[in-house]
Amino acid sequence: MIYLFFGLAVLCMIAIAGFISGAETAITGASKAHLYHLAKRGDKGAKRVLALHEKMTTSIGTILVINQIVLYFIPIVSTLFAVRYLSTTETAVMQALIGALIIIYAEIFPKLVALQFTSNYALFVAPLVEYIVIFLRPLVSLLESCARLSLRVLGVTVADGKSRQKSDEELRGAIEMHESGGDKDEAEKKVMLKSILDLEEVTVGHIMVHRRNLKTIDASLPMEKIAEELANCQFSRIPLWRDNPENIIGILKSKTFFRAIRTMGETVNSVKITELISTPWFIPETTHLLDQLQNFRKKREHFAMVVDEYGDLQGCITLEDILEEIVGEIVDEYDIVASGMRLQPDGCVIADGATPIRDLNRQFDWNIPEEEAATIAGYVMHELRKIPDAGQVYAISNFKVEILRRQRNQIGLLKIIPNPGSN
Repeated sequence: MIYLFFGLAVLCMIAIAGFISGAETAITGASKAHLYHLAKRGDKGAKRVLALHEKMTTSIGTILVINQIVLYFIPIVSTLFAVRYLSTTETAVMQALIGALIIIYAEIFPKLVALQFTSNYALFVAPLVEYIVIFLRPLVSLLESCARLSLRVLGVTVADGKSRQKSDEELRGAIEMHESGGDKDEAEKKVMLKSILDLEEVTVGHIMVHRRNLKTIDASLPMEKIAEELANCQFSRIPLWRDNPENIIGILKSKTFFRAIRTMGETVNSVKITELISTPWFIPETTHLLDQLQNFRKKREHFAMVVDEYGDLQGCITLEDILEEIVGEIVDEYDIVASGMRLQPDGCVIADGATPIRDLNRQFDWNIPEEEAATIAGYVMHELRKIPDAGQVYAISNFKVEILRRQRNQIGLLKIIPNPGSN
């Protein structure tokens, strides 16, 4: 009878230790995003697990204390039983058997189960762990203070919580780990999520419409000419300048212009252009896209002029430009690359010099540096430290670049040939 009682006691303690060990794995491994989603839907268990996550050090400390207490009593009980009822050989066999049971059923088995059913396991054990944390808080706090003091003696400072940068890195890692399985829609979602995170790092200077491609109108032109320019222009907002193209005096909305003619019953020549334009909004080219997106929302504007540190006009940016940075350009079902890029059958890419590096990286999953230049032509000239001639071929990073066309001091067209294994 005593043998049966001892065996049941040891098995119960191993089961308790295994249950607690699985609880540790489940609570630490449960997806916070999934738990947050369940909590928003009113799941009380998910709220408990999230609360344990908020005080993770205390929660894990409590679990470890319980686990160690249980595992501490197993050898004590075994030793007392062996001294009284077993021989030396029987004691050695018993200790080996108990050790194997502890390794398998108090460590490996429960952790495998917890990893297989992480969320369900965490939701199941959360109420019990929550009460135990409250009950053992004084003891765990004392032990935690001793641990922190020991670390401080070693020169290690334990910070509470996570830094924002670490959280962003974890989120980026989760996006990278997401398997698209060859599904084009899933791959596009992955790119969009990464682009949203990049809004904090990319400046308007990287995606703006350069002044060389900027459509503007001379405010001193006759009204008939301005009306003709607006009628033939695809844009709804046009910067107006006077004396020189960089002296922007206002932004004219084509709708406002033609509405003034229609509603006031006036001829084109009687319209006063200065009464229809709005004050131009100038922003520095170093403004980050996320900040500019928020500024667009606050000011209820869709258009801004971009200037450099000296106040010289560099280009313009619109709300649509920022949105396209997230979702990509809208193309028909037969287009496989963005504007300015053409994928060739042999795997190389023909690109305009003004093609943004970000578009190339996003479209072909490359990793061309964006720190020194916004366009592929700018990157090539930065790496070569010169303006290359047409027909020349260079090896730059993991690519071969052939200059197809040069226009004055600009690279107009080039061929990019990725080396095998490049990214």
